[in-house]
Amino acid sequence: MYAGHTEFWGPVCSWAFETATHALRLVFGGVFERYPKARLVLGHMGETLPLNLWRFDSRWQVANRGSRTLPEPPSFYIKRNIAITTSGVCSDTSLRCAMEAMGEDSVMFSVDYPFEKTDVAVHFIDHANISETQRNKVARANANASFISIGA
Repeated sequence: MYAGHTEFWGPVCSWAFETATHALRLVFGGVFERYPKARLVLGHMGETLPLNLWRFDSRWQVANRGSRTLPEPPSFYIKRNIAITTSGVCSDTSLRCAMEAMGEDSVMFSVDYPFEKTDVAVHFIDHANISETQRNKVARANANASFISIGA
């Protein structure tokens, strides 16, 4: 898949593809069905997972899944058990899409240092085309709520 295209390796796309694949293995393997309170945090606006929720549900119905079954569609587990950060993606469109797909309580601000410049990421979240209530959730409240719920 990467042969002859070293530019694919690393932060351009391989990390996203491989991390998304690992997360989907947890979903399709039933880990979140067995451990419904488990929470996974993915960076980079969820490694493309929020964009593909409909497709995961639709293709799961016709997939070559052998004996694998899930009582709920894959998107249910992704939304319930996965939170995402903005790290490495300073895009208003991506942020609004992620918040709509995952729910605004499941998106947290993060800087992808050393790959992202902190001032660029801060400028992005300070000026993102979202409401002040949403900005407060993404920039602070969601992380506080996640930390508190994990510790409880």
